[in-house]
Amino acid sequence: MKRFDALDSWRGIAACLVALYHLRLYSDSHLTMLPLLQHSYLFVDFFFVLSGFVIAANYERRLAEGFSLWRFALLRFGRLYPLHLALLAACILLHLAHSASHLGTVSAFQPPFWSPDTIVANLLLVNSLHLFSFPTWNQPSWSIGTEFYTYLLFGLALVLTKRRIAMLMVLVILAAAGALWLLVGDMDTTFDWGLVRCIFGFAIGVLAWHARRAARLRSGTALELAALALIVAFVCSAGRTKLSLAAPAVFAPAVLVFAAEAGAVSRILRAPAFLWLGARSYSIYLVHFVVAWLLLDAAKLAELAGIDLYSGGRLGRTPWEGDLANVVYFALVLGVAAFTYRAIESPARAWFRRLAATAPRKEARIEMLQPK
Repeated sequence: MKRFDALDSWRGIAACLVALYHLRLYSDSHLTMLPLLQHSYLFVDFFFVLSGFVIAANYERRLAEGFSLWRFALLRFGRLYPLHLALLAACILLHLAHSASHLGTVSAFQPPFWSPDTIVANLLLVNSLHLFSFPTWNQPSWSIGTEFYTYLLFGLALVLTKRRIAMLMVLVILAAAGALWLLVGDMDTTFDWGLVRCIFGFAIGVLAWHARRAARLRSGTALELAALALIVAFVCSAGRTKLSLAAPAVFAPAVLVFAAEAGAVSRILRAPAFLWLGARSYSIYLVHFVVAWLLLDAAKLAELAGIDLYSGGRLGRTPWEGDLANVVYFALVLGVAAFTYRAIESPARAWFRRLAATAPRKEARIEMLQPK
């Protein structure tokens, strides 16, 4: 597997920014007032571009030459589903606890938000395919289903088109961009047109890999700093305007620059702390909503005990208290993510790798020819 350490670290940073973005819904602080964090929902599109780049780097040639599509799907399923299932179960248990304390378990699964069909949709990874007009259960998980089905579509496209995948990606990008422009008008779409958003970013990531493979692009500290400045400036200014639709096109050059790992910023990103974040980025992304839920519950319980930490549905009565809530929240997210990575994510990935290794391997001869 091709690894890009600096890009892995970027994935971790992006996951942290998305986690802090969602806390702004529950806390007023100096940190969440920053334009970067107010609009950092766009870093989900960084995930999509990076996924397209990395999946193309590791599987495009192999799938085109006969690597089992079933095996590919199994590996990607094992990467995404176990942690998603665990967090869905955690959300259901939390909701049951709330229902038992307020309404009684009889009315726990009332429509529309808590109905059984929302659970089934999450189990089938279709909770972002416009089946509902609202987010369901572990809200960040909308992107998990979109990624999985995008993987399947990409693998199938490779099997059918072989070496003509780049031309197909151009057509997909144009169609997806047009659809988002007409249907949404900006990039802030999740449970409704999230699949289109994912396909858009993923396809641009695939083309970015083709650009890297076709030409040895130069990089260095100056280009890395320029890419970093472009990302910050774009996210701060794009917001939820039509300009936000350019997010994948802005992130793709940054992915190319940092994939080269040729500058001082990349050297910093290869530090152990950033690599630690990168390895746990998926856990950080999926657990943060549940951590925020638990933190809000803890603040409400503290309020009942006479400790005033919860004001008007917000964590903290002042921005300074909100800052403290952000620090506590972020520490808890990292701690829970470290646990889920070790207890769920890593063992599940290893188990699915072993399972995939036992699948029929008609491509074994081809794999032997692949460079290590």
